[in-house]
Amino acid sequence: MLLRWEFREHYVIIVNNLNNKPLDYHCKSGDDDLGPKTLQFKEEWEFSFYLNIRETTLFYCYFLYENFHATFDFFNGDPDHHLDCGGDHCIWTAQEDGFYLYQIKHNENVKQHDWEQ
Repeated sequence: MLLRWEFREHYVIIVNNLNNKPLDYHCKSGDDDLGPKTLQFKEEWEFSFYLNIRETTLFYCYFLYENFHATFDFFNGDPDHHLDCGGDHCIWTAQEDGFYLYQIKHNENVKQHDWEQ
């Protein structure tokens, strides 16, 4: 039996829109550690992957800038999550007031997470 998302490549883009400030982050899944990285202002980072056979792929990141931090799941195998992202593409933008997810069906960035101190 073929699962709905099994053979489709998924893309995640992280964009730094923090007014001339670097964004440090470290992203992982249960199978992959993508390592610590830094994005400068207006830079973006993209990676792609395939869902595991059970469609339970989960990626999460720890983000840091100045004295602020945030940790959250930024991709999971839930089909409803894919629809929020715009299908196979999730575009997350870090701004000074939090994290925004681009929702393709509404053509807008929607705030999803706040920074913590």
